[in-house]
Amino acid sequence: MRFPQFNECGPVAGYELEALRSLNAAFLTARYEWQTACTMWDRLNTAGETAELRRAPASFSFHEEAVGRLASGVSEYERQAALVAWRYTAAALVLGVAVLRRIAENKPPLTVTGVEELCQEPTLGHLHEALSVPVPELVPERRYPADIPGERENSARQWVNVRDGVADVIDLVLELATDEEAAHPRTKDEAATCLLTHHCPPHTDPVYDGVLQPLFQLAEQVPYSIARIIDHT
Repeated sequence: MRFPQFNECGPVAGYELEALRSLNAAFLTARYEWQTACTMWDRLNTAGETAELRRAPASFSFHEEAVGRLASGVSEYERQAALVAWRYTAAALVLGVAVLRRIAENKPPLTVTGVEELCQEPTLGHLHEALSVPVPELVPERRYPADIPGERENSARQWVNVRDGVADVIDLVLELATDEEAAHPRTKDEAATCLLTHHCPPHTDPVYDGVLQPLFQLAEQVPYSIARIIDHT
């Protein structure tokens, strides 16, 4: 998926559309960089394991040294790309859901200030709230539902799974703060006010594992869901 075509004179205001397009391009670019970094890390990790297997008592170990240096740099870039991807993907989903909901409910466009605020990285709690909106129920069924049997049920399940994943991330942020003896957050409610990019220490396992990839999928789907609502009005 990329980004659907919209009528510039349609119900999506120009600044809403511009923001959605810009966030979409941002998270797709970051997503590809992250996926490339993951592939590079896997390749170097395999090379390192192979080098260890072939290693024999010798005076030179430049191959192992080179692989280690490269892997360290790639690991850092993979984490950076993932956090950038999270920031824009989460914002794209929150803004997209807000636009989708207001169109489905036939409400006036968001304000420019409101759109600008929604373009910022959402807190984990705000993201969880957006994922709790019954988007699959707001989107009209296809004209021929039999073309994709169970589409609405599968979509609803996907939204619930990602929402539950974000709830797990909130718990992990709280656990990390406890382990690090940090002053904040100290409760689950406080953890919900956190930004993931500020609470993912480089020396810990990524708290976004298992959530980032399905979040990409939802963020890509939302503009098409908006377009389907418009087509059925």
